[in-house]
Amino acid sequence: MDKISLSSLIKKLPQFKESRMVAAGFAVWASWSTDLNPAVGKTLADYGGLLIANERRQALWFFFTKDVFLALAKLEVWSRLNPLKAYVQVVPAKLLVDMKLQLSMSLESSLANQDAPTPEEFQAWMHPKLVETLKGTPGIELRDAPKKTGLARLEWKTLHADPRLPYQSSMGWYLVLKPVGNPLDKSFQQGWREFFSEIEQILKRLKTKYLIKDNFLMLPLDTLRELRMWCQEYLSLVSRLRETSPETYWPCVQAIVNKKGFNLNPEMYKKIPLDWDQLSPDFPHMSYRTAFLMGEGFRIKDVRFSVDQSSMDDWCNVSLKDELAVVEDMLQVELPKRLVAGQHPSCFYCGQRTHPVTECPSRPMEELEQDIWERVAAVDIDEMKRALESIDGQLKKGDITEGITDLLSGHGSTESLLMRAIYEINAPSQLRMLQTVWRSTGREYPKGLTQLVDAGDEPIWEALAQLREGELTTVERILSKEIFKAPRNYQPIALRGFSMLEKGDEPRALSLWAEAERNTATPLQQSYLIFLQARAQEMMGKLETAMELYKNALKISPSWLDAAYRQGVCQVKMGFAEQAMGFFEDLFAKDPHMFNRALFDPEMERGHVQLLSSLHRLWNDAKQRAEEELKSFDELKKEVGRWFPEDHPFYTELNQRIASVQRMSEVKNYVAFVRLAQERLAVARDLQRKVDDEGRKLKKKYMSYMERLKVIRRESSWFPFPRILVDFNRDFNYVAKHLNWAISQHLQVADNFRKASDMEEKVQAKLEKLESRLRTLKIVRDSTLFVMIMGKTFMWLELVCLVLSFAFLPLASYWGPELGLGWADDMSLRKKFEVQTSIIVLFSFLALGISALRTALIFESRKDKLFRKVQQQ
Repeated sequence: MDKISLSSLIKKLPQFKESRMVAAGFAVWASWSTDLNPAVGKTLADYGGLLIANERRQALWFFFTKDVFLALAKLEVWSRLNPLKAYVQVVPAKLLVDMKLQLSMSLESSLANQDAPTPEEFQAWMHPKLVETLKGTPGIELRDAPKKTGLARLEWKTLHADPRLPYQSSMGWYLVLKPVGNPLDKSFQQGWREFFSEIEQILKRLKTKYLIKDNFLMLPLDTLRELRMWCQEYLSLVSRLRETSPETYWPCVQAIVNKKGFNLNPEMYKKIPLDWDQLSPDFPHMSYRTAFLMGEGFRIKDVRFSVDQSSMDDWCNVSLKDELAVVEDMLQVELPKRLVAGQHPSCFYCGQRTHPVTECPSRPMEELEQDIWERVAAVDIDEMKRALESIDGQLKKGDITEGITDLLSGHGSTESLLMRAIYEINAPSQLRMLQTVWRSTGREYPKGLTQLVDAGDEPIWEALAQLREGELTTVERILSKEIFKAPRNYQPIALRGFSMLEKGDEPRALSLWAEAERNTATPLQQSYLIFLQARAQEMMGKLETAMELYKNALKISPSWLDAAYRQGVCQVKMGFAEQAMGFFEDLFAKDPHMFNRALFDPEMERGHVQLLSSLHRLWNDAKQRAEEELKSFDELKKEVGRWFPEDHPFYTELNQRIASVQRMSEVKNYVAFVRLAQERLAVARDLQRKVDDEGRKLKKKYMSYMERLKVIRRESSWFPFPRILVDFNRDFNYVAKHLNWAISQHLQVADNFRKASDMEEKVQAKLEKLESRLRTLKIVRDSTLFVMIMGKTFMWLELVCLVLSFAFLPLASYWGPELGLGWADDMSLRKKFEVQTSIIVLFSFLALGISALRTALIFESRKDKLFRKVQQQ
């Protein structure tokens, strides 16, 4: 048979350089020759044993307490009635826990290379150092062990138990459960009553007694089995009710404490050193020591009540692996614990507990960074996780406040960017917002925050500077004078509120801001002062009042989503993280940047698990939609090419936008996902809008071309020499054919649109060519018509002139003598002929001149009349 060596188990243990927690206890090395009875492992687990490593024929366990000896005593007694071939060795050991809550073990080097003997019966060997530990334990006797080869050379002892004793485990816990919410609220009373009826079914199955005082439920959990059963039943109940009957579910916080030092009585909950308002609802809170005992089926989650958690007695909470699968389905983004834990009350300015309000790193800041969330949107989530881990490492090195200040003043690194973003979340509560509102000349948010004037040299600005320096006495002296001079000026009253705040008098600050609100002149100033009152109520724990005030601020400035965001934060602080997510989802739809705010907000630590779980769902939905939209971008690109040629400006513009969006897809960020989907719709919408617009323009162009073509047809139809219009008619028919086609087609079809767009230039060129040739034709036509009209007039005038010329000489000869014109009678025939000819020529020129003049005067009217008459016919 192969040797069983402890070293092969130790090699399986995870190795890490730095241990987060170390606990002294006892290691149990068990080996067996045949199949091990399941009762052995079950007994060790029931007495608090942690299975660290195992192989086919050996296993390594760790115990925090002396219950290990009670477990072995029980097994030793049991083995006398049930043959059990197993060798068990108990030695001092240390349990090591790393940052990822992996478990390892530290043993003395002399113990690590042992080979187990072949057992013929159950043997429990004790390390010599454990003799003193076992002294005085009733019913357990240690005897000298025989020498065995392969074991460490020590004075080993064997354990022998008195079968008359029960050897009950000393482990035991008390559970304290508290429903969240205001006990005076009707919804609380009804919700807690219905939810308790479900819890009562679990208590009946556990067959345990319980106490209720001031809505605190208290009950004992006497064994590890009862503890596991309670956690499994309760977490399964919560998971089931959330899915099937959310109206019956009510969020509750709970703590599980060791029985030592406590007695089950109505006042027990007051003795537990715990701030119940910091606990996350639903998940049982307990020490790491207890959580590790829960074994398989549970996941452990840190809760950050203090900066340095390095003890097994620090608080954590547990969830089910299978039913809730919270860790599997949550965004793995952890804020640095040094930003969410601390010993101070939450800071009014930033919400952190690492410093008092008078030392807040935000106090020296003067300008709002209104574009910072755009820069955060360009950061990949993996880079975020890395930067946040780096921030935590940097804050470990010295004073936390100084470390934060250094990061806030830095630029260029992701760490500095994220730190400034964290402080931008609560910018409306900080002094820089007060300064911005003072400088604003606008009336509405957010436009008013960009309409700024320079700070003046009035005493009020000096008071603000002195407040930043911490000179509260000087501040009060200046403000007293300013309020006396202008009692209705809201500025000194508002600043005095901050002065009172830094003195620790929050109620007085609240009343001063309420007074300042009554003296404001613009909606921006009024909503800002209401916001400060809401923040003060929030810091004093009056969360329901704070939510109402935030609603009032939002009514006055509907675009101020910070006030809406704070309502969701208040719900999380109250313990209603699940209910707050519906509110947040509506907010994310209005402004995707709010997602990153919720991801980074140190003030929502209480609902951290539920929040990241819900954000993971939204993240996945946005990511899947973005991936689907991204696939359609290639089709969209082809679609653009179907409508527009590559040299078209719109084609170039859309291609650049599509390329930009495709680059955006490389960033794993919720805002990038949402914008990618939105941009896909925007590109498609812009394409459709452009097509509609271009289609209308094309249609309008073709209609105008048709009107021009009608003019050409009308004008060219009068041309008197049709045989020379062969080329003209060919071009005319080409244009007419294409115009008729374009006007009759539906241009919202890509092929029709593209064809109409492509032929538009040709049609226009042909049309311009026709119009150019038409000008020549019109000259020939009008000239011909002019000559015809003039010729007609000339013929009639010429006829009259000929009649007159032929009648002139005979009349002159007949009437001449009587009139004293003797020359007419004496003129020879030849002379008469010559005079007759001259008269005819003279009258002809006169007729021609008169014809030309008359035609010029009446040409246009005659031409229009003639064309009109023909058109009417």
